[in-house]
Amino acid sequence: MFSCTRSGCIKEVDIDAKQSATLSIDLDNLWCYQRSFGIKGWETYPSFLEIALPRILDFLDQHELRLTVFIVGRDAENCALQSLLSECSQRGHEIGNHSYDHAIDLHDLPKETILADIKRAEVSIQNATGQKPRGFRGPAFGISKAMLEVLQECDYIYDTSSLPNSLGMLARWYQRTQSANLKTETTLNNHLYGSLAECWQPLKPYTLITNMGRIVELPVSTLPLLRLPFHGTYINYLADRSEFLANIYFHMAFSLCRTFNITPSFLLHATDFLGSDDSVDVHYIPGMRKTSQEKIALMSRIMKRYSQLFEIRPLISQVNHLNVESLKQIVPKFN
Repeated sequence: MFSCTRSGCIKEVDIDAKQSATLSIDLDNLWCYQRSFGIKGWETYPSFLEIALPRILDFLDQHELRLTVFIVGRDAENCALQSLLSECSQRGHEIGNHSYDHAIDLHDLPKETILADIKRAEVSIQNATGQKPRGFRGPAFGISKAMLEVLQECDYIYDTSSLPNSLGMLARWYQRTQSANLKTETTLNNHLYGSLAECWQPLKPYTLITNMGRIVELPVSTLPLLRLPFHGTYINYLADRSEFLANIYFHMAFSLCRTFNITPSFLLHATDFLGSDDSVDVHYIPGMRKTSQEKIALMSRIMKRYSQLFEIRPLISQVNHLNVESLKQIVPKFN
């Protein structure tokens, strides 16, 4: 049963019986968004992480949270960012690989190109943070047979590029519409952000089987049954239209995960800590109407509820707690 208040709907649950849950953040930088929306000047690699990352790290300390930070390799080579990225590791967070160049078609490229990208990112990230990544998330949730084989060759323990959601088509439409408004060009295939064929993939951890062996897949969570996304950016998008609706939505999402015994994997982005008052023009990204303080306050409410209901840990910690032998095994089929 749900009880509704002005702050949203809260399911009556026994919060003493906590299930495990994971938390991660993708540090997609300003140039990554500009590149994906076809905005000129991205080749100079402008950054907003100098603004966002100190807020993120202080926020995580304030809420006593440890998570997985997925870093783009090119940013790890940026001398102006290296001390900040190193601080992620120093403050106890797991470091993950989010590719070197954040090319949204990386998974569709030849295997040798994928290998070179992932290895270069790995070296850059380890040099900047002192941690060798053991997990990978593909740009725009892209995944392929070649990419999985590369990860296995490079001894990655898990992949978390799966986002089994029913709104991938709308996400692609949104990006094309915004690019049209910006008078830019963007190239998107029909599988980015999740296709209908991938919509009903498992929400619980499983193993993917290839000719190279197996690798654990940790899907980014979507709403059970409806498969609607509930990552931070999506909730911020809802809050721009109705904060009451956003509160209802994240309470319901967490409660449904408990009901269906799903370990939620909640995803944040650096833009979840940037607002309309910041000196960075990212109005084309969903969820950017509110000020930074308003968005951080919303993230605080989400994390407080998340912490009430679940025992939150980084992704590698979750993998270490899994009985991998008992996980469902899937031989992936790719178009």
